[in-house]
Amino acid sequence: MITIGILGYGSRTPSAETLAALANHSEVTTLLIVWNEPDTAVSATLQRLKHTVPKTHIIENVDNLGSAGGYKCLIEYFRNYEQSDYLFLLDDDLQPESDCIDKLLRTAHSFSSNLDHTLLLAYRHKLPEMRELVSMKLGICRPKPGACVAFHFMNLIKQHREPVDYCEEKLFFNIESAPWGGLFIPRAALSFMGLPREDFFLYAEDTELTYRFTQNGGHVLLVPDAEITDTQPAWNTVGGNMSNLRRRVLILPEIKVFHEVRNRNFMARHYFPGFLPTYWVNKFLFLATAYFIGITHRKFSRALLIHQAVNAGERMAEKEARTK
Repeated sequence: MITIGILGYGSRTPSAETLAALANHSEVTTLLIVWNEPDTAVSATLQRLKHTVPKTHIIENVDNLGSAGGYKCLIEYFRNYEQSDYLFLLDDDLQPESDCIDKLLRTAHSFSSNLDHTLLLAYRHKLPEMRELVSMKLGICRPKPGACVAFHFMNLIKQHREPVDYCEEKLFFNIESAPWGGLFIPRAALSFMGLPREDFFLYAEDTELTYRFTQNGGHVLLVPDAEITDTQPAWNTVGGNMSNLRRRVLILPEIKVFHEVRNRNFMARHYFPGFLPTYWVNKFLFLATAYFIGITHRKFSRALLIHQAVNAGERMAEKEARTK
């Protein structure tokens, strides 16, 4: 039995047709929807969906808890009130193929003796990092020790990628971390997985949680045959073929830029600290480039915001180190 968990935000109108289709699978017992700060129109749409699809359960958060708080709410409700064996996390702009759930279940059943330390992930072929791994066998890029955010001057010579770990017998990739969208969580793994950091608020709390999971001995299995289509572009594809730093300076909203940069720099300093002078060099180069882009495009305030976010991530990592 499967509970599908959906997180939505604000006034973005949910696709009732897509959500209702997700609930049609014979293994799906509950369509659990958490919506942060819905407006009147969204609330009305969700209530109509509940009337149409009785297996729907809706939690409306008056405040915006961010993705970290929203997914924590989903996971805790599933743990405490649902009886399903699996929680399948999806965004409202993700459309699984008709056989996606069956293929995830097939892989999960082959790991029945180790599900307490196993998470599964459906293949989102429009995400560049997943597409490169599956189609080109290029390992996912990870921060190199001493990186600032994810920038390291050595990446200009050769990108730092995790080793490709592919099981030809069972057709999955073993990876170090995963996004929320497409994550298939066995109930048995909940206690070992833990909960996302609410202080992250937005961005990278999924990467941090699942990386923590694998570093403690867990496994995240990407199942290429279980496909999902993104109907909206992911943050790192907005604006087409440009660097993430240019995307942060020129395109993305301020609140997303601040939290994404802060949280990723926390992870860089906490999990990949490296040699401190190397970090200082990378920080200087990263921020110098941000200010150059900002000044030449009249976005100086955005470069300053990125600088503040980098420093905030450092402080988070220093505070974390002091509490251990």
